[in-house]
Amino acid sequence: MYRMILPETLPDVAAAEAHAAAEPGGSVDVPTVDVRAVDADAAAARTRADYGRVSRWALGLLGTAGAAVAVLIAVFPLSLVGTAGTGQVLFGAVFVAIALAIGIPSVWLLWALHRSGRRLSRAAGYWAGLPYRQGRRSPTRGDWFAVRFLGFSSDLFLRLICSTLSGLTAIFTVVGVVRGIATGAPLWEIALWLGWSILFLAVCGGQFWGVQRVQNGYLARDPASLTRGR
Repeated sequence: MYRMILPETLPDVAAAEAHAAAEPGGSVDVPTVDVRAVDADAAAARTRADYGRVSRWALGLLGTAGAAVAVLIAVFPLSLVGTAGTGQVLFGAVFVAIALAIGIPSVWLLWALHRSGRRLSRAAGYWAGLPYRQGRRSPTRGDWFAVRFLGFSSDLFLRLICSTLSGLTAIFTVVGVVRGIATGAPLWEIALWLGWSILFLAVCGGQFWGVQRVQNGYLARDPASLTRGR
């Protein structure tokens, strides 16, 4: 059975969430947490590797494709609006049933990936920055480059590419909605562009903010932060 969060990673995720919840104001920086820097590094590596699994990315592609196809099938009955006959109604109902059969598992898969990815990315960022926030390790010159080029690592860069492509697709579909309304396009066409717009905007935002949560944790390693406030 596929696990959204691996069993060996779950304790690291739970510990990071518990530390965050214990801090007044909801900050993830908990000075009272007694964790060795080497242990924090190991936890960061485990959660980061779990978040960056290629299988998670592949399942995201599968869920996105399934949801997009479901939207396409679901809007077809709208083209039958205005036509009479029991046959057309039954024909449209079959398409709706097929769309639901494909769309419900696809949307559930995307939602499960989003929830687990949010937990993993937060935990990865938390553990990566904890030794620096607690003063147990000082940023170096190399950390300046590590922070700024973190997005080019293989796991995060792949997700940034997909986020960008999803965003560009969302822009294209939003334009389709606006053009359809302005030109009086059929209802099914506007509904198709609208459904795809919602889907790809969600996919774009989910992947982008997942990467951003990891990067936010690495900001504590930025040597430039040492000079701020002077």
